[in-house]
Amino acid sequence: MNDYLKKLIDNKNIPVVFDYDGVLFEARWYEERINMRDETDELLFEAMKRGENLRTAPIGFMTEWVNNLENDLYVLSYMHNDIEYANKKKEIAEFYPIIPEEHVLMADSPENKIIHLQRILDEYGSFIYIDDNHPALMKYENHFGDECKFFHVSSLYV
Repeated sequence: MNDYLKKLIDNKNIPVVFDYDGVLFEARWYEERINMRDETDELLFEAMKRGENLRTAPIGFMTEWVNNLENDLYVLSYMHNDIEYANKKKEIAEFYPIIPEEHVLMADSPENKIIHLQRILDEYGSFIYIDDNHPALMKYENHFGDECKFFHVSSLYV
């Protein structure tokens, strides 16, 4: 793990916020009837109703590591609808039981993540955010400044 990230996480007063796809769980993988290239809101919703795109697996290393953290933990993910939200909450509860259900936050757009992160900042005065999307990390880091720390998920593997 990146030494600086490890030092920050050792401060149990700083909450850690994780993105879902690509950080705690593999990125979305669809069955044969739909794939990300063909994704539209309508096709995605129909696939979700069939349970088609709700198949993800937890990242093995992350389950052990996260479930042993002593910080307050959050999951913040952009989700298309309530079906996806319900499924992600269920999977978090199963594989990351240390994360309270009320700490699984749904952003209804990528921009809406800033609103949730601001609420966490207001409550704690700081946070650590881990995502697999570099442009999003840069956007949030530019918005929040130095009191919050942003890491690409690859920082966990060095």
